[in-house]
Amino acid sequence: MDIPFIKGHEYNRRLDLHGKYGGSRQSGISSCADYPMIFIFTNSSGEKHGYADRFDPENGFFYYSGEGQSGDMEFKKGNKALRDHFINKKHVLLFEKTKTGQQQYIGECTYVTHHFETQPDTNGNMRQAIIFELAIEALEEFIPSDQKQEKRKIISKVTSLDELRELAKTGSGGSIHSRSTQVKTYYRSHAVKKYALARSEGICEACNSPAPFKTAKNEPYLEVHHLFRVADGGPDDPEGVAAICPTCHRRIHHGYDGKDFNKRVAAEIRKKEMEFV
Repeated sequence: MDIPFIKGHEYNRRLDLHGKYGGSRQSGISSCADYPMIFIFTNSSGEKHGYADRFDPENGFFYYSGEGQSGDMEFKKGNKALRDHFINKKHVLLFEKTKTGQQQYIGECTYVTHHFETQPDTNGNMRQAIIFELAIEALEEFIPSDQKQEKRKIISKVTSLDELRELAKTGSGGSIHSRSTQVKTYYRSHAVKKYALARSEGICEACNSPAPFKTAKNEPYLEVHHLFRVADGGPDDPEGVAAICPTCHRRIHHGYDGKDFNKRVAAEIRKKEMEFV
């Protein structure tokens, strides 16, 4: 299934999500009856109801609180749907609230395991809460800013395209091996993204047109697109990404010929990369 959402974009929960795909408008875990998707929602205000979603940088998991405002949480309704999504072939899509009615799409998640924590419920009573341990496609978004900055300091010192490619090759493809042998996910490497942008030289690698404008840093604006979905085992690798203009990016995701167009771009990137061999 092609995910109909773009990472980083905001969507109206009532109109763009439930209005089109169904699911409960009140639940934090919302399974779509007619589509193979489960929406999960996170926001900072959940703490007052005993929810405390967080990223654990030590093992690379996103800890997501189960649903149920009072009493012990049980594996029913949304909690059961999230736990069993892999068996039921449902895609778990994480959204974060940005403002009233608006949700930013973070990325696709995979259930790895869960544990229980003693937490207060919405009434202040202590209860057993289900904490899901999720591998998340857009993992870098949750890495603490100080760790991101340290990684980017190292990468920013590399100026040669050959050196940057080598860093992207060695820094990509690292997997998180979970306690579930069926589940594997990949970090999206900042080095790979920077390499793709440098390789493009400001020219869209899909339509060969110049970047449509310059950024605030006076750099050509292009979007780094993963040609193969990382959650499906695609490589976060120089051959697996392309720096493309916003129009081509939307064409791949929403155009009637999006899949074929993506294949053509992937073939061109392979040709480019062959020049380095």
